[in-house]
Amino acid sequence: MEIKRKIPKDEILEFINGASKLKSLSEFEKNVLLTLEHIHYTDVLKKIKERQDELNLFRPNPFIAFYKPSKKFKIMPSCLACLDNKITHIRHSDQCNCDCDFCYYKGEAPDHRMTPKWAYRESITRFNLDVDEMKLLLSKQISGKVQAVGWLEKEPLLDIDKMAPIMEFINSYQYLYTNGILATDDNLKRLKDMGLNEIRFNLQATDFSDVVLSNMIKACDIIDNVCIETPIYSKSYKNFIKYKELIKSSGIKQINMPELQLQPTTAQLFLGEGIVYRHRRGYVSPVSSRHYVYDLIELAIKENWPLVINDCSNDTKFYRGVTLYETQDIHCGINYKTEFSFLSGEYYRYVLDKYVEAELEI
Repeated sequence: MEIKRKIPKDEILEFINGASKLKSLSEFEKNVLLTLEHIHYTDVLKKIKERQDELNLFRPNPFIAFYKPSKKFKIMPSCLACLDNKITHIRHSDQCNCDCDFCYYKGEAPDHRMTPKWAYRESITRFNLDVDEMKLLLSKQISGKVQAVGWLEKEPLLDIDKMAPIMEFINSYQYLYTNGILATDDNLKRLKDMGLNEIRFNLQATDFSDVVLSNMIKACDIIDNVCIETPIYSKSYKNFIKYKELIKSSGIKQINMPELQLQPTTAQLFLGEGIVYRHRRGYVSPVSSRHYVYDLIELAIKENWPLVINDCSNDTKFYRGVTLYETQDIHCGINYKTEFSFLSGEYYRYVLDKYVEAELEI
């Protein structure tokens, strides 16, 4: 039998204000906070759905949306594989030549290494693997389970020599994330010869620097598929507007626009982005980030941008997560979660004031 309780607004406010540590909250009080999060989440998504309904987007299901100017524009094979969670990622370097505020590892000791110099790590297995072990695992996965292999974390091009034996071994679609600083002519041509099919530039890592924009344009003449993948918030949105003509004429085929995802170590750096929300107990993002995505899509529709825009939202990542494939021996696909236990007292007071009139039923 379901038992419901109506809890007065002032009682909720009392334990929000008085809880200095999570341990001081009862299970019921924690569930009240989760309920407040869900009320806010559904309101955020309702407003996004209203914006989606106004636009003529390609929407295979309620969780996915793409801007495509016409049928001839194709979604990247890596994204199609990702949506079905038929992807895997390879991590071979833990070094980076940028210090991005939005980075998952922001605030980490610079000498920290998750992956030893000799090793590779694959997808969610996180085991240290040598070259032969990596090849064995990939040969098992690629047999009907993996359609695309991504190279990421932190800057893959800092150790391009280490990539060679694995990249040349793989016969599936391969894509790589980079901040673009080392995407020189020589490195791009070498990546092409090694079997790379797609390269994704995070332009905001260097604040859309001239060097990286130039490298991106050169990449369009060398690599088959060139994309931009940059977290969207006020600063990156302004840069997209500033450089939109260059981007439209560059030859890139797709822009992937993920919401800005916050971590406990980075949240304070983005207070100016406004109120946040938690997506299904997963990612924590500013509400404004998702709306910047649709602001840019609306502009693209108005100006008929000649490329695909992927609303690579928390919704999309939730959809992908439910198709995660896993056995005792092989792990395929990617799933994420937040590292926030609960959000700030200010957040819950905001939601309480906005949505709860006198009492909350839970």
